[in-house]
Formats: sequence, structure tokens, C-alpha cells
Amino acid sequence: LGLINKGMKKIDFKKYIQLYSLEDRLFNIVGPQIKKRGHMTFDDFYKIAMWKSARQKPKYLQNKSSVESISKDAFSFSDESERMENLCSLKGVGIPTASAILTIVYPDDYAIIDARCIEILQELGCSIKKTITLSNWLKYLEIVRDIARENNITAREVDKALFAMHREWLEEQDYRNLYGVSYKIKT
Repeated sequence: LGLINKGMKKIDFKKYIQLYSLEDRLFNIVGPQIKKRGHMTFDDFYKIAMWKSARQKPKYLQNKSSVESISKDAFSFSDESERMENLCSLKGVGIPTASAILTIVYPDDYAIIDARCIEILQELGCSIKKTITLSNWLKYLEIVRDIARENNITAREVDKALFAMHREWLEEQDYRNLYGVSYKIKT
């Protein structure tokens, strides 16, 4: 097309190709940087929080001065409850967003808790409540980690599979399946 020769500003298209999939960028670049550094910067936090849920944006913006110290403390705890409670002390952050933060930084060990994933676990016969509380998140982690071990996959891969199963399950209830394929959940 010769656009560059016709006066078009030179653009780093590879940069924008990398930015296209925010999820890939969060898991492949941002998460490993946070893990290596031992804490989140506000920019890291904001990207993750907005990816998970933009509804709390005004509250997320109130964490500029506290996110580094809170995340440093959270990542230093070995106790799951302390990690979660610490991250939930950030303004606008509840258990689902805190679970997203932990999953991006530690995808082998954590999965994002979501009502849809819990619903599928219930359909598969797991005894877990649908409410998202600290104790239910711990139960969810236990189930997800067991599934991950049994299937030689990461906890993050389990939550991705649960989301896909939920989409498929909706199709069985006359909702449109976004994947365009139909597989039945086999137990």
C-alpha cells in the first residue's frame, strides 16, 4: 500500500499487536514482573483490576499511595486467608478481584473465583456454596487445585476450562454458545 511513503506517521505495529490481548500481556509480562519484584505498582494493579471489573474504577484510583506496600505484604504471607484479606483492604477490591491479582502473579496455584465457575463445579457434583466469601474461596481453591493436580494442569487452566464449560452449559439451556461447538459435560 505504501502508506509510510505517503506521509503516514511511522507506527510500531508490533507494540500494538502485543497490546491487543490484555489478558496475554497481564499473564505473560505483568504477572512475572510483579512476582520478580515482590509487589505491584499502581499501574500493574490498575491494569489487573480494570481487566477484572471496571465497575470500581473510582475506588481503584484511591489506591495510588497504598498498593505497593499492601501488595508487598500480601505476597509475603504464606497463609491464604492473610493474602486475601490484605489484598481486599485495597479500595474497590473484593475477593473476585483479589483472586484475579493472585492468579496473574501465581497462575500455577491460583484461579479466579467467579459465580459461573462455582455453578459449573456444582453441576459437576462438587459441594460448594455459590456465595463468594473467604471460606468459600478457600474451598474453591482446594477444589481447583485438586482438579489441577489430577489433570496435570495449572489452577489458571482449570478456571479457564470452567468458564468454557459454563458457556457450553448455557447453550444447553438455549443460550448462544460463543465457541460455536457443542460438547456435553461428562462426569
